[in-house]
Amino acid sequence: MITITVPHTALEGDVGPPGEVAGFGIVDHADTRGLVAAAARNRATRWCVTVLNPDGTVGAHGCAAGSRPWPPESVTPRGLLDFLNIKNITPVIRGPCQHARAEDRYRPSRKLQHLVQARNATCIAPGCGRRAASCDLDHTDPHHQGGRTCECNLAPLCRHHHRCKQAAGWWLDQPEPGVLVWHTPAGRTYCTTPTQYAI
Repeated sequence: MITITVPHTALEGDVGPPGEVAGFGIVDHADTRGLVAAAARNRATRWCVTVLNPDGTVGAHGCAAGSRPWPPESVTPRGLLDFLNIKNITPVIRGPCQHARAEDRYRPSRKLQHLVQARNATCIAPGCGRRAASCDLDHTDPHHQGGRTCECNLAPLCRHHHRCKQAAGWWLDQPEPGVLVWHTPAGRTYCTTPTQYAI
């Protein structure tokens, strides 16, 4: 699985932020369009669309699977959703959580994983840049101790920081979805917030 982040402006020309390939880095606009066209030729391609809020944080996310050859003409953002046949764009929770999408199991569904990984695109430890797709999706409050499998209790942690979180003296709190407060053995506190994408 390869994740290509494609700002809709990159599909329409050489303006706005460039595309990004997870694990590789930034790609220019022409290469971004070429990668999208190559993905469109493969029947295993899964298309996902992330809609951003004005502040650059994730507002909603939705996915569609299946082969759809990319149209040669540029499409509007609304037309893109129609073209990919993405009917259900799911809002990402901000502020207090009502647990409407909580799941009664340990491993979150693909949909819930995508919502959390879109909201926090990297490991939520301060200063860590590991991509969320290669991180553990960790329960802030442990599942075996009653922690919910819900947007408000899940966050991506790389293996190293997952072990830190579980070590003696460390404590992690998620007061609202995507906002993580780290408490260290030295008594220091650090806060990380949802990813702000370039817009």
